[in-house]
Amino acid sequence: MKTTLQIRSIVNVLGKLVVIEAVMMLVPLVICLIYGENDWKSFALASMTALFAGGIAAYATQGQKPLIKTREGFVITALIWIVYGLFGMIPYMLCDRPLSLTDAMFETISGFTTTGVSSIMDVDVYSHGILFWRALTQWIGGLGIILFLLALMPELNKSAGISMYYAESSGITHDKLHPRIRQTVLSLWKIYIVVTAVSIILLWIGPMTLFDSVCQSFAAIATGGFSTHNEGISFWQSNYVYSVLILVMTVGGINFMVIYSAWTMGIKRLISNDVTKIFFMVLITSYFLLVVSILLRGYDFNIDNCLFIPLFHVVSAITSTGFSISEAENWGQFSLFLTIMLMLCGSCAGSTAGGIKIDRLIVMCRNLKNEIKKSVFPKRIYVVNLNGTFLQSSLISRVSAFVSLYIIIVLVSAAIITLYGYSFSDSIFMTSSCIGCNGLGYGATGINSSYALLQDSIKWLLTTTMIIGRLELFTFISLLLPSFWKK
Repeated sequence: MKTTLQIRSIVNVLGKLVVIEAVMMLVPLVICLIYGENDWKSFALASMTALFAGGIAAYATQGQKPLIKTREGFVITALIWIVYGLFGMIPYMLCDRPLSLTDAMFETISGFTTTGVSSIMDVDVYSHGILFWRALTQWIGGLGIILFLLALMPELNKSAGISMYYAESSGITHDKLHPRIRQTVLSLWKIYIVVTAVSIILLWIGPMTLFDSVCQSFAAIATGGFSTHNEGISFWQSNYVYSVLILVMTVGGINFMVIYSAWTMGIKRLISNDVTKIFFMVLITSYFLLVVSILLRGYDFNIDNCLFIPLFHVVSAITSTGFSISEAENWGQFSLFLTIMLMLCGSCAGSTAGGIKIDRLIVMCRNLKNEIKKSVFPKRIYVVNLNGTFLQSSLISRVSAFVSLYIIIVLVSAAIITLYGYSFSDSIFMTSSCIGCNGLGYGATGINSSYALLQDSIKWLLTTTMIIGRLELFTFISLLLPSFWKK
């Protein structure tokens, strides 16, 4: 049995995936034509470039059945984010208000990884086509590029699809709803599309136009954070908009497997889930702590200061959506600390959110509790239980390694950024935001500033951390091991 890396199979699959991206670019092209905008030309050229490159790659490697196993799945899953970024940035570089190569790549990767940090200073001056492309990249990247492509490519429904699915899926374990991987993927996309459609309708009957409601809904369910206005969600000054988006972001932060089970077998499946319950406990506790800190700083007790705005901020932070509101930067150091903790924490595995994930933190805490008990009763046997399943020690070690590696990457990246003269708090915040695919800004990247003002070298560093964070670390780190490329 051959164990060498199947380069032709990898190139063949990547070529087909790039062709699909070329088709995706036709949607914002049509948007430009509807609004009579000149940027349709940039999407036409980008689409043709992707179609040509992808077609050549697929055609040159045809004639053999794709042999995709675990290693090939890892390579494809890691490379597709970079490849999609390379072609996806072309419209930004050719539009009426072109971005530099660095900014275009930063914007594209931020979209596909659903991070939501932006290298665009003035969003309002860009065409509807460019704004829609930003939103669409987030929506596609929400469940993951691979999950999107598995739904469109039946030929990857066997071992190839399973390898790629496992390489991209977040979480401690990898469950399937159905025996065939494509059935599982389609079930998840049904939930995703239904929630998106409901969000669009709810926002459209409110103060938003249809275009704005679509773009904001794409960003909310994907927990992305790109907006169509410089002021972000504050543009509408509407508690109704806050309420709808809070609901949609919360859904985006829950494991879609659990949501599907609750849809088909009853709400009890959602309520009885350990991770979901603790997710809501963390969310509610954080909200009350933030409200108390706001009141202690002398803010008036009213419905905005004590309900909509702080709840919106907490949900935006823990779900890694990253919708920013100007009030948050005036809430003091405790608010900053709480926001960083929520960004690092993240929501549930199997959701569209980033961060370490609640699941892993539960395992870490329960294992810590067991270790303390062992020091008192060393002869007893203790196990870690998650949703009725006893986890093996090897799985617990993997979780510990993941969390340790996550924190190390945050600290090393932040240390590098401080070399450029940024404060430690600013450096930690932007690094935590990008590796957690969050998108919130503070201080040097906050409301009165922008990620667009960062040096190009820092943008490339943060672009890398976005990809690492979206790939759940191990998929990316595995590619750096020499042993991965050997027979």
